[in-house]
Amino acid sequence: MSVWRKHPFGWAHLALCCFLGIGGVACLGSGADDLARFLPGDDVVPGWTPQGAPRIFARDELYELVDGQAEAFFAYGLTQAALGRYAGPQGHGVRIELFRLGSPADAYGLFSTTLSGAPVAVGAAGDSDPGRRLAFWQERYYVRIQTAQPVADEVLRGFGQAVAAALPAGSELPELVTRLPAEGLRPRSARFFRQEISIQPWLWLGGRNLLGLSQATEGVLADYTLGSSMARLLWVRYPDAATAEGALQALRSADIPDLVSAQVRARELAAVFGSLEPEAGKALVERVWAIGE
Repeated sequence: MSVWRKHPFGWAHLALCCFLGIGGVACLGSGADDLARFLPGDDVVPGWTPQGAPRIFARDELYELVDGQAEAFFAYGLTQAALGRYAGPQGHGVRIELFRLGSPADAYGLFSTTLSGAPVAVGAAGDSDPGRRLAFWQERYYVRIQTAQPVADEVLRGFGQAVAAALPAGSELPELVTRLPAEGLRPRSARFFRQEISIQPWLWLGGRNLLGLSQATEGVLADYTLGSSMARLLWVRYPDAATAEGALQALRSADIPDLVSAQVRARELAAVFGSLEPEAGKALVERVWAIGE
């Protein structure tokens, strides 16, 4: 089986399924640390009003909000989530889901693995399926806004801008993402991760944590156009050099399809996958090391 993977049906579909299928959920009540304070109130978007009080979910209740997706959120250190529902003209409804992750890097990471639409200028960076869904990240928060029936894009943007204005400012990209070689990098392909589950849709490594990934690791998976070929760069930073070397040996001995080149330097592992010449893969890895010098 090829190492290349595509998401089987996309996050937009998952989000819509959650919108249509979720039933009643537990409410923990409001408190000083609740995310409800970031959700819009009355008349923030003209003609739209909240349907009841926002609902807050602790980490162990996330399955009630995103059944089937919870592990993808846990991989980014989720601590709390909130849900707000809004009613608009002609019986239309909008729901806002707000997730607090472990760090700004984690929030970017979750966002980077859920892209399915077009860029939109909301928060630090946004993604939109016109009239249906808008998602963005800011600081340590990931937000997705969705509707079962199409609405005007201005409605989704209005809700998004209101939440972004309420959230803490500051949205620093993960360091590895900022250090990626620029030449040939495909737009919006840099996916930040800590655990293998986050990159399985794009890179299949056997589903058994071959690389020893954990919350203590940082990684980026990015796509490159190299001449007429496409390559996928995996770059992981480990807590120590011994762990990085162990991951390299495990990768080389696993007979992973499409592995072109893999090297370790200090506590970082870089590997290239694709249908390209070994020299081209090695050159991309060398460009990674050159940026850190």
